[in-house]
Amino acid sequence: MDQEVIKLILLSNRDEYLVGSVTELDEEPSYLVTNCYQVSSEEELVEFPRFSSQRDVFLTSEAVFTIVDPSPKLLETYKNA
Repeated sequence: MDQEVIKLILLSNRDEYLVGSVTELDEEPSYLVTNCYQVSSEEELVEFPRFSSQRDVFLTSEAVFTIVDPSPKLLETYKNA
């Protein structure tokens, strides 16, 4: 079974960071982010998208500026969410 790949995503043209399990897809939308949360300025997790119980989102390559590894602190917060 594949191991979860937890990544921090910086969105293009928006001052938002998302964290979740990222799967790269072969065509647009380019990414599936499961169990997705927005990271607040205090490194707390906020449900994303807001006002929805759905935690899985698709992102296009144009929507993503970069994808990096989360800090150990953020990764621990995510795993406990």
